[in-house]
Amino acid sequence: MNKRQAIPYITLLIVFLIWLYLKPQENLPSLPEHHPSYIAYNLDNIHFDETGEIAHKIFASKTTNFSDKETTIFEDPKVIIYIKNEQDNSITTWQVTSKNGFLSGNNKLVLSDDVWVKNLSLDQLIQTMHTEKLTILLAEKEISSDLFVQWEGPQMKQQGIGMWASLISEELIIKKQIKAVYLNETK
Repeated sequence: MNKRQAIPYITLLIVFLIWLYLKPQENLPSLPEHHPSYIAYNLDNIHFDETGEIAHKIFASKTTNFSDKETTIFEDPKVIIYIKNEQDNSITTWQVTSKNGFLSGNNKLVLSDDVWVKNLSLDQLIQTMHTEKLTILLAEKEISSDLFVQWEGPQMKQQGIGMWASLISEELIIKKQIKAVYLNETK
């Protein structure tokens, strides 16, 4: 290639380098410091245990996830927890609903504002429970609250302040101010 043929290529290269140098930089919009990883509407989420059985399901009208903090915020959450009885392979199903929920990590779910716990299988002494704030440890299948709790079962109504329950071992501990009414009528 002679000089005459190389001049257009060299000129083109110089113009391109000048354009790169003088090109205005585009300013990308900056995200807030703690922006959500995703926002989902009408979420249906199924979690399985290590054996492949369904451990629990989470439904919510709106879900906002912050992966940098490992937290998820739910609006109108509904959690369905499955407990398998190893002796007879029966499954007890619990449904927990509220207006707001906050999941930290993948295990601790805090529900608040009009929290209801219902036994959908109707096979436990406690059928419904109501409080304003409840914590669920999903892996351990334990629920607890430090607030006023009311619960009902067949032929009984009880209330107290503060509670802890294991859905697996079917234990319930009420911390203080327990009041109970037992009904003698058959339903």
